[in-house]
Amino acid sequence: MKAVVYDEVGGPEVLHLADVPMPEPGEGEVLVRVLAVAVDFIQLHIRHGGSGRIGSPKEPAYGLAPLPRIPGGTACVEVVEIGAGVSNVSVGERHLTGGLRPGSYVEYGVVSASGLSLGTRDAPGPTAIPSNFGPVEAAAFDYAPVAFHTLRVAAGLTAGESVLIHSAAGGTGVLAVQLAKHFGATVIGVASSDEKLDVVRSLGADHTINSLEADVIEETLRLTDGEGVNVVWDPVGGDVFEQSPRAMAEGGRLVSLGSNSFTGTGTVEFWSFWVKNLRLIGWGGRSNADAHAPEIMRELIDLAEAGRLRPVVGGRYPFGEAAEAHGAIEARRPIGKVVLTP
Repeated sequence: MKAVVYDEVGGPEVLHLADVPMPEPGEGEVLVRVLAVAVDFIQLHIRHGGSGRIGSPKEPAYGLAPLPRIPGGTACVEVVEIGAGVSNVSVGERHLTGGLRPGSYVEYGVVSASGLSLGTRDAPGPTAIPSNFGPVEAAAFDYAPVAFHTLRVAAGLTAGESVLIHSAAGGTGVLAVQLAKHFGATVIGVASSDEKLDVVRSLGADHTINSLEADVIEETLRLTDGEGVNVVWDPVGGDVFEQSPRAMAEGGRLVSLGSNSFTGTGTVEFWSFWVKNLRLIGWGGRSNADAHAPEIMRELIDLAEAGRLRPVVGGRYPFGEAAEAHGAIEARRPIGKVVLTP
């Protein structure tokens, strides 16, 4: 079968198509056909030689498979074969899942059946997909549970509050904007071009800031009459993380869920936290499983099927153009999520 592989770490150009052995499902596993896979930013970090943990190429790649390597990520898949001892999954089912072996940028992969569950209409499982989504839209919806959990559960965003959303035109940011409005918040979206901000406004943002033309902190304070926002949603890290406390209101919450800046996590300066009683909330690890709880999946699927929550597909590339897809993301060109298809 065909797969996207890289034999050495480096820029997008190291990605290439290769023939690799077709995997076979073992006991408790299923063979799936990959229909579409989301290009997650963490895979860019890993491809550059980092661990994917803090977004820095200088971070040792602990726990990663040796080279050559096939990128991972969340994929919309269809079950085509059942391994021994599997009773909870049926051939033909479609799931949105990660954890594929030998990777996600493949035509076929093997995944543990224990991690697949469509659940029921009232209690959807963690790999359920909105019924009105095709494979590409489903893949682009991959981080919707993350957007929900970081805003609603981790940061505790409620109606009447304000939220500053960095990288608002990114694959997860476009979902965060829509969900924050659904929760009743005033949304300030940050992006790096007017074209991106047009989309952010179309998704419901009350205010937008061009990060290349304005001082984000000063503009946020101006928009909030000097008070600052109740919540900062930060998937960027680096300088954005360090500066964000200045834009926060008394008792504000900063939720840090990634470091897509390629500059690492940034440094915490605690004076603002002490003076304004701020809270810093790290997000990851166990929280990712909690984000797929049935009650969250039910609300997300209801919103999607009602047309009130939709992913934005920022580009659809065949596997043979994976290098172009990664290059576009590193150049910050796409709006929304980039998706690969076999």
